Formats: sequence, structure tokens, C-alpha cells
Amino acid sequence: MATSLGVKPFKTLLLTATLSSLFVLGAWAQDQDQDPPTRVADLNYLSGNVSMQPAGADDWSPAVMNRPFTTGDYLWADADSAAELHLNNAAIRIGSQSSIGFLNLDDRLAQIRFAQGELVVRVQHLGEDESIEVDTPNAAITILREGEYRFNADPDSATTWVVVRHGSAEVTGGGQAFTVRAGNSAQLSGTDQLNFDVQYAPDLDGFEAWCEDRDAHEAQSESARYLPPDVIGGEELDNHGTWRETAGYGPVWYPSVDASWAPYRDGHWAWIEPWGWTWVDNAPWGFAPCHYGRWAFVSGAWGWVPGPLVVAGGARRGVVAAVYAPALVAFVGGGNWGVSLSIGGPAVGWVPLGPGEVYAPAYQMSRNYFQRVNVSNTTVVNNVNITNVYNNVYVNKNVTNVTVNRTYVNASAPNAVTAMPQGAFASGRPVRQAGIVVPRNQAVQIQSAPMTIAPPVAPVRQALAPVAGTRPATRPPMRAISAPVVAKVAPPPPPVPFAAKQASLQQNLGRPVNIPAIRQTVPARPVATAPVVRVAPPARQVTPQVQPTRPPSAPVAPNRPMTPGQPQQQNFPPRTPQPQQQPVTPRPPQQPPVVPRPPQQPTVTPRVEQNTPQQPVTPRPPQQPPVTPRVEQQREQQPVTPRPQQQPPVTPRVEQQREQQPVTPRPPQQPPVTPRVEQQREQQPVTPRPPQQPPVTPRVEQQREQQPVTPRPQQQPPRETRPTQPPPKPKKETKKDKDK
Repeated sequence: MATSLGVKPFKTLLLTATLSSLFVLGAWAQDQDQDPPTRVADLNYLSGNVSMQPAGADDWSPAVMNRPFTTGDYLWADADSAAELHLNNAAIRIGSQSSIGFLNLDDRLAQIRFAQGELVVRVQHLGEDESIEVDTPNAAITILREGEYRFNADPDSATTWVVVRHGSAEVTGGGQAFTVRAGNSAQLSGTDQLNFDVQYAPDLDGFEAWCEDRDAHEAQSESARYLPPDVIGGEELDNHGTWRETAGYGPVWYPSVDASWAPYRDGHWAWIEPWGWTWVDNAPWGFAPCHYGRWAFVSGAWGWVPGPLVVAGGARRGVVAAVYAPALVAFVGGGNWGVSLSIGGPAVGWVPLGPGEVYAPAYQMSRNYFQRVNVSNTTVVNNVNITNVYNNVYVNKNVTNVTVNRTYVNASAPNAVTAMPQGAFASGRPVRQAGIVVPRNQAVQIQSAPMTIAPPVAPVRQALAPVAGTRPATRPPMRAISAPVVAKVAPPPPPVPFAAKQASLQQNLGRPVNIPAIRQTVPARPVATAPVVRVAPPARQVTPQVQPTRPPSAPVAPNRPMTPGQPQQQNFPPRTPQPQQQPVTPRPPQQPPVVPRPPQQPTVTPRVEQNTPQQPVTPRPPQQPPVTPRVEQQREQQPVTPRPQQQPPVTPRVEQQREQQPVTPRPPQQPPVTPRVEQQREQQPVTPRPPQQPPVTPRVEQQREQQPVTPRPQQQPPRETRPTQPPPKPKKETKKDKDK
């Protein structure tokens, strides 16, 4: 990134401000604790019917792409819908019938309320003083490190699932806390008494597969090479423009737009506190270039110049951490400005800031914040300009005319200056419908017009969530927005309703009000749908035991994971895959042992040598007829090594080889079928049979070794009734027998 910007010579331009506005801003500047956050969440993807409830609003509106989300904002994805938001260090995705909201979003903590549906959070990096907390109806889950995390919440069964694909998370609730590690999942129920079941993580479903595809696409972004790591919204730049090295500016991104296009033209203005008037662009790539960096008109085309980068040891970083700004423009207007533009009365105009020009916010901030919001987004040739502007505008309250910037370099660029009536601006109407492009021959009026740090327009209720087309605003079910959640960190108070501060906004004329002062003067009256948050009591650390399989009675979340735009797939959580066959485990004691056949039963007598060791007999599932081996001589009863339930029986080895003959399964409670004995057959596995089917009883062969087994309780099973068989033919008497 070049440090010399080659900015054109400037002419002096005065900024007019009233004593009252300087007094308010100067008072705010004394308290650094009231600096606004340096980040937001960018709503960068929508599919289906998605609604939002901005902080302070009392109703839901259609969600809008590129809308900045902050503390107090809520989002709902209806059936067959999905949405994606980006923080500076994480991607947040919700699926069908899912609701999330930000209980808190500042520079250190992202506290997400999640009461219903499905949620995936992918954390790219997490600083030592940063934390992400997901508050659910059962417990608070704190993400401890980079990784992928899946959450499901079912209000019907009052159950929450958390799956850690990579990373680790801490679950806190009901006076307990435990860690879920990579490759594991936890099922949570209860609140005052937290119940949990930690298991192996299930397989990916369609929703998570879609999330992985989005992550893979972002990982291949070329734009990441040119952006500071904390810039939000740069993932869409690759698909809608090109990067070129430009003399005097370094890497510059040029959007694929028509020749009449200009920045801050296709979108609308929304009132988002604590920043105030905020630009919301319509282009899918419009977030990063409108809230970071500067715009330049170079060689007949508009290009976006991101903030300066420092590359050290192969790693890229900003000069300072990137600071989000609501709109990097200079406003023009006030009084009757704009009457001559033929747009129906007093107007508000704006022009994009160029490289090196100082941004003067209208909201509360400290001197340190003012420095960072400028140097992180552009290379300022002379830092003295930043100090002078801050002192003149925010500190010196006894002056009326102060210098903020030199002549705005982009004011002379084609189509750069836009204006619209103050009434249309106040309600957030689309600029393409109500605004005009100030012709170049009239743009010279800007040189003599009063330049303001904020448009002198107070917002109306519609400015909180301007109507986006004709899409309906679907309200989530009441349980999704009113169900209590458990938090580890106490969140800030709910937002002040817009109606309670509207009178103060009218007096401030386009500048945000001092919320702490408003809370002291306005009776506490939170938004009607403000959620209930229960702070978890002090917790003791416990170590959960990981179960290899999910219990059969585990409830299933009602909403099915889905890939946006695709048919829905199986319910979550899917049943955990069965592990590979484990070593033989003793069967419960109530199972009957194998009893030898009574002597009076007819048997087929194979040829057996004396002192032949016996092979073990395969155990059978519960309540199955016992296995009765056929033998020639009287043998002692031998217990059988038990096997786990539902394991397929194994045919004992014999020395004589023969091919196994398939045996047709019989209905339950039928006597087993005895296969014919042949010599020298090899052991072959028996195909597993359905539960409660009688197994095949193998014949006793020669040279079987006896295996010790665990003794069973003395329970006698019912006698087995063998099918009627003709008695064996008598052996013909030979001459040798007669001689005997």
C-alpha cells in the first residue's frame, strides 16, 4: 500500500455548526467509555422469507441485505429460509424456522440469543480479550477458540444440542460448567437443574454441508490479500469487480458497474444507533466499500481504496484495527439548501470522501476513537489535520465557523453529488426513487453551501426499518422471541423504545441522543417483546463422561436441517452411527444359559474321538430357545460366553471343510434348525438375523476347545420341543456282531 496518495491541491471550505451542537458533542467527547463499537454484524446473505426487528422497534420488518446488526437487533428465518451474518472474526448462519438476536455486540463480546431452530457459528480468530457467547433456554455456551460449532434448540422439548466440530466450548448452567471438546456433542435439558448427555458428534447434515461450502468459497477469496483482517463484508468483492495496482493509491478495487454509477447512490439511509444515519447499500458487495476505506475517481472509473496495510513476517494487518463507520461521506445541507435543485423543498446532499480526507462523525466518541476511525480507513497525509478538526468541531465550543476539510476532491467527479428531499431522507426512502444526481454545473453550489457533520433531519419511525419492496414481514412465534435464555455474562439493559426518545431526536436534528441521559429522564419502559435473560449462578466445574451412542429415547428437534434452495433433509440431531463391533460383553444375568439336550431325545451321532475338547456355543438373543448341541457321549453342562445384544452369531470353527448352506429364518418361538454335520468345514460368518429370530443351531464337530465363561444364575429355560423326526434306521446286524 503506497503511503503517498498524491492528493490534488485543496481549497478551503468552512463547516458551519451551531453552538448548541458543539456543546453536545463536546460534552460527549469527555467520556471514552461511551465510544461506539468498532464493529457490527453484516447481514450479507438472505434466502426465503427473513424478517428483522431493529433495536427500539415494536414490530418486525422484512430483512434487508447489508443491514448492519448491533446490540438489540433480532433476526428470524421462516420455513425453508436461511440467513448469514459476518462479524470481523466469525460467520453466523441460521436455517429454517430459526431466531437469533444480539444481547450485546461490542469490541470484546458477541452475545447471541438463540431460542429456536438451527445455528452454525464459524470462528476464524479469537483474541485473548474476545469472547463469543450463545445463550440458549437451557445454558450459556461460551466459544473458547477458533472452530466450527453447531447449535439446535427445540422449544417443544425444552432441549438444546451443541456440536463442536473443531475447537472447544464451555457450557454453563444450573450451577455447573463443563467443556465440550472437538468431535463431541452435548444434549442439554432443564434450567435450574441442568441435565446433560455428552456423546460423539453426529454426521454432517444438509444445512452444515451448505455452511461448509460457504466457508470453502470464502477461504479462496483473492480480496483477502488486499484487506485488513478486521474488515467486514469483503467476501463478495471477488465476484463483482477486479483489483488493480494504481499509481498513488496501491491496490484498488474497481466494481463491475455501468458508466453512470457512483458510490452511495443505490440504497437507502437508516437510523441505527449509536451511530445515527447509516448507509445501507443494495449491491451484494456494497458493505465493505461503504463502511471502510475511501473512494477515488481514477482514469474515468470509480475505485475503492481500502485502509492501509502492514505486512510483517508474511502476515498482513492494518495500521490499526479496522474501525466500522456508518457512512464515509460529507453531508451538505441545512436551512433552505436544495430549493434551487427542483426536488421539492429543502434537501440533503452528500459526496463520498476521497483518500486522505478526514471523516467527522456526528455521534458520541473520544479523541482516541476519532483518530482510529480515520487512520484505519485511509492514509492521512498530515495527522495535524485530524487533531485540528477534532479540536475545532468537538472541543472548541465558542466558535461558529471551523475548518473540517479542504475542498472535497470527489465533488468534481461525474455523478458524485446526490441529493434528496429532507422528508424522503427522514423516512429512509430508496435514493433511486426520491433522490437526484446533482448536475456538475450545479455542483458548484456545494462550495458555498453549509457543510454539516450530520444531515439536519430527525428520523421518523419508518427510518428504523425502511420497507424493502413488497416482501411480507413474517413474525416469529411468540415462544421464539419471549422464551427465557440463560446467560453467563449479564447483558446491557434492553434498548430504549423509539417512541420514548423521539422528542429528544427532534431537538438534536440528526444526531444521536445521549442514551444514558435518556434512561435517567425517561421512565423504564422496555420494548414489549424484550426477552427474559437469566444470569447463570456461580458454577462448579464437572467432567462429563462421553457416551459412544445416543440413547434410543433421545428427543429429536422438530425443525429439519436444510440446504437453502434445496428440499429439506433429515431431522437433527441424527442418530449417532453405531461404533465398530466391540469385544464380547457379558449378557445381563436374566438371560438363560444353554442347556444340553436330555438324553432321551434322539440325536444324530457324529464320529467323535475321546477326550475331544469342546468349542463354545454361540449365545442367542434374549427369550430365544436354547441352543442344544448334539453329542454322542454324556457331557457336563457348559455355560456360554455371552455376547452384546443384537450382535450377529458366529459359526464355530470345525476342522472338516464344507460350504455353508443358507438357512431360512423361522418365526419367533420356533425350534432351531439343526444343520447337517459334515467333516472338515471352515468357519464362515453367519448373516445377521432380525431381532427375536431363532438362530441356527450348529452341530458339534470334532476337536473343539472348551472356553471358560462367566457363570450364569441358575435359571432353567423352558424345555425345547424338537420337531417330530423319524427315528434313525436300525443298524443292520453283521456277522461279526452275531459272533459277539
